[in-house]
Amino acid sequence: MAMRIEPEGGWPPIPQKTARPDRARKPVKERGRQEDAAHLALIRKLPCLITGSRERIEAAHIRMSDAAMGKRNAGIGAKPSDCWTVPLSAEMHREQHADGNERWFWERHGVNPLRVAERLYDLSEALRGLGRPEAEIVQALTAIVNKARAEAGK
Repeated sequence: MAMRIEPEGGWPPIPQKTARPDRARKPVKERGRQEDAAHLALIRKLPCLITGSRERIEAAHIRMSDAAMGKRNAGIGAKPSDCWTVPLSAEMHREQHADGNERWFWERHGVNPLRVAERLYDLSEALRGLGRPEAEIVQALTAIVNKARAEAGK
């Protein structure tokens, strides 16, 4: 029979579970998914990155990873941070997900969505931080989308 070994004076009490750490106090890299509803609202006012349409625009989250851009995969079933979004019409957004291979979808259309998303977010964040009017921000972001479309031959 196995002998139980106990420390002198017995086992210490089991510590109580502590409260969850405050997410706001963690560095950005440790916080996980970042949400920005104001940015998503602006994205929905832009033309579709593929077709140029302004009808039924959705903020499409880019799930693929790219080490050169510093974009890691959020994980299976996890939505990426809102900074990784581009404007797509509802039809193109459905096609993007139905394709099964997001990287191939974007290559087929000749667009680097991560570069576009990064530019859109950087400008959106800067102009909102300066308190610029929404119409001015939308106009500046539209120029980024139109340039990306022109570079892709759209």
